[in-house]
Amino acid sequence: MRKVFLILTLLFPIILFAQFDLTKKQSEMIGTKIKELTITDYLLNKPANTNFNHTFKVVEFWATWCKPCLRAVPHLNRLQNKFTNRNLVFISVTYEPPEVTFKTLEKVKFESVVVSDQTKSTHRSLHIEYKGTMVLPRTVLIDDENNIVWYGKPNQLSEKLLEKFLRKEKILY
Repeated sequence: MRKVFLILTLLFPIILFAQFDLTKKQSEMIGTKIKELTITDYLLNKPANTNFNHTFKVVEFWATWCKPCLRAVPHLNRLQNKFTNRNLVFISVTYEPPEVTFKTLEKVKFESVVVSDQTKSTHRSLHIEYKGTMVLPRTVLIDDENNIVWYGKPNQLSEKLLEKFLRKEKILY
């Protein structure tokens, strides 16, 4: 028991610093333009038009093993339902392969477009993964001109925040 406590005591500052470093890197990304999202597989709710370049995007990064990610799905589904018929798409991105992801998709109802980026290219370019650290769940708002507008946790995403996002108002932290 003492060994476990000692290991956790030693690892906690390292993990905390890595998260701080990652959050700092993400905040530096606000206002930058992305080229496009890398998608290797469409897993669920594939739209007829997969060109998201002139669409506002709520990009949710998640994994099948991440309990907070899965607990956030109903909240994101409610928001998506509130904002139907708007120039807005909800995209749930995992890095896991389809055969792993499908087991979770049978149990958890996603209404978003569910995709995989098995290359983790999008994770790295948006600094969801940085220097080998990945903090999930993570939500990124990307406007209709492909500018990164906001990073946060899915539970921080609200109707009010999405309305500001769609009106291109500045979002404060």
